[in-house]
Order: sequence, then C-alpha cells, then structure tokens
Amino acid sequence: MTYKADWVTGDILTAAQQNSLAEQAISRFADAGARDAAITSPTEGQFCYLTGSNALQFYDGSSWTATSLTADITEVAAGTNIDVTSGTGPVPSVALAIDAAVAFGSDGSGVDTTWHSGTASDNMAWSESNVCLTITGTDSQDSLVIADGDVSITDALTVTGTTTTYLNVITDSSTTRTPGLTDASAYILTTHGTGITVTLPQDSDVAFPVGTVIYFERNGSGTLTFAAGAGATVNSKGGTLTCGDRYTTVAAVKIAADTWTLIGNIG
Repeated sequence: MTYKADWVTGDILTAAQQNSLAEQAISRFADAGARDAAITSPTEGQFCYLTGSNALQFYDGSSWTATSLTADITEVAAGTNIDVTSGTGPVPSVALAIDAAVAFGSDGSGVDTTWHSGTASDNMAWSESNVCLTITGTDSQDSLVIADGDVSITDALTVTGTTTTYLNVITDSSTTRTPGLTDASAYILTTHGTGITVTLPQDSDVAFPVGTVIYFERNGSGTLTFAAGAGATVNSKGGTLTCGDRYTTVAAVKIAADTWTLIGNIG
C-alpha cells in the first residue's frame, strides 16, 4: 500500500493512493452480495459493515469474517481502574460471562473487595485482614435472601437482633409415618380418625443430626402412637409411647446416635 500523511492543497491523488484509502476505510453495504459485487479483490485486513445484518467484518486473506471487536482483558496495571461510564446518558449495563473460577488477590495474599448497590452506603464488603464478609443494607429490608438450597453453619451463630422462625406445618392423614430429613423442626398434624403410628428411625435409615426436634400434634380422633425403628431406641416417661389427648403435642428429640426421647403430653 502507498501511504501519505502530509497532504496539502494541490496534491494529486494517485490510483495507488486512492486504492490504499479504500482499503483502509470501512465501506458500508446492504448485504454480502452488494459487498462482493463492489469489492472483487479484497485485501487482507480490509473492513466492511453490512447494514442489513448489523455485522462488522474483516477480510482474513481468504474470506470475510465477522468480528465484534471484543478481546480478553489479560492484565490491568496496578493503580488503574476498569471504568464503564457514559458521558451522554445512563451507565451501560455490563454482562460478564465467566466460565472459570475468579480469584481476587492470590492465595495467602488476598485483597479487600467491595460490591456497591444502587443505594448509598449499602454494600457487601469482604475484609481480607478480618477474614469477614459484611453486608450493610437498609433497615427493615432483606439484605440476604436464600431463594433455594440449604444454609450450613459449622461453628457458632451469633444474633444480636431479633430472629423470626416459622415451623413448617405438615398434615398427615395416613396410618403410618417414618419421618424424613425434611421433617426436622416441622409441626406435623396427625388427622386420621383411627390412629397413626410414627416410627422413629435409626441413623443408617435416616441420618437425623443429634439435636433434631420434630413436633407431632394429635389433631384427629385417632390415637398417636410412636415406635422405635429397627436399631433405634425411643425413651419416654414410664415407657409410654402414645399421645394422651386430642389437640395436644408430643415432640421427638434426637438425643444421641439411634436414640430418641419423647417429651410432651405422654399417656
């Protein structure tokens, strides 16, 4: 190609220079057919734009190839920011498709990280030095919502404010029931007219953690009776395994491996 960067009035534009300018410009065409009719011998690196399909293309030496002019960010110099802003309108939305693990800092040498919300002073901040995640939200609004899935805390949970817990109320009109893990901390209404037998299982059948409590209300006229499953032990006052009266409650407490204790209106 022939380049000239210091044009002045009166200069004559040669055919080679005109071809060079055409190759360096981004030509617009309605579609690929119009492009191929106009550019019969494209040059490698030449760009064009197809208005019909909103496609930006370049010639790679053998064919026209679409490009979105995107590239991987492989390094950002220390002390600089990646700033997504708009000088003429709203800040554009940015969608990050990340298909691998993301690390902030390096193992053993982390960094403080803050995620800001749309409300001033509300944020989620990770403190590298305190090894602590702090969520600062708005009073009376939820700051953390687990839409699905379990939450497991291995060590202690400390709450300085109020807590609100609702029992999961389950109605059972059958004559037998062996509790499952989803029954932990549930309030089960037994409604059968002739009675129900609840079998409390051993660990190998249902691995309830020690300390699990399940509440049973004799809601129907039928007797509420408890039984020990194979390999399990059920303790109760005087060895009685029935609930005394209708509309009263007995709680089954897992006190040790394979061992339950009944508390409440036994008799």
